[in-house]
Order: sequence, then C-alpha cells, then structure tokens
Amino acid sequence: MNDSQKIEELLHYFRMDQKEFAEKCGFNPRIISNVKRCVCGISKNISQKIITAFPEVNRFWLLEDEEPMIINNQNIGNISNSSVNLGRDGNTVKNTDVSESIVRNYQKTIEKQQEQIDKLIDVIGKLTQK
Repeated sequence: MNDSQKIEELLHYFRMDQKEFAEKCGFNPRIISNVKRCVCGISKNISQKIITAFPEVNRFWLLEDEEPMIINNQNIGNISNSSVNLGRDGNTVKNTDVSESIVRNYQKTIEKQQEQIDKLIDVIGKLTQK
C-alpha cells in the first residue's frame, strides 16, 4: 500500500476530511494533499505527528506497511470469547483474535526496540575501547 492509500485509509477510518485531519495532526493541509498526489511521502516527522494525534495508529503500518493499521490496546485486558463487530467492514471476530493480533504486534515492536538497544550497546562498547 502506498502512502497516498494510507492517508485515504486514515481519512476514511477517522471520518475526517484532509483539513480536519491535518489540523488535528498539527500540520498544513497541503502536506496531506501532497502525500495523496504522491508529491511526497509520509516522513518520520509527519508520521510522528499523526501518531501523536491518533495514538491508536500503528507506527509500523504507517512507515513499514505492517498490519494492523489500528492498535486497540483496550482489548488486551479484555480477552474473552465474546464476538465484537469491528464496524468498518462489518466483519465479526472474537476478542481473542483481536487481542492475539495486538500481542503479536507488541512483540514485533519489542523485538525491534531490542535490536536498536543491542546496536547502541555495540556502539557504546566501541567508543569506550578507544
């Protein structure tokens, strides 16, 4: 999915127009227009502003196209076998399915953070040996 499609998905999901979305994120609506026209992509700066305004958006989906688009961490503490309607596409899934997906996503996040920590430790070790 390209960045233009991601912006379209976010606008649709949050039921906002470009101007409302941009204002909530704290940037000029032209940025959204430029991303939608493929003039520019979603930079780390833009993604950070989107995630700050909408913390439920998965940063890895936004930057690296890793599903799911939305992380609903309220479901983590509410695992049950009851069904829930996700609303957007009308599909009904079990809370456990949603929760397992969220847990897998957090595991990926933790693994990536651990890789970054390991790299930092290596750099620090090399610097202290000099």
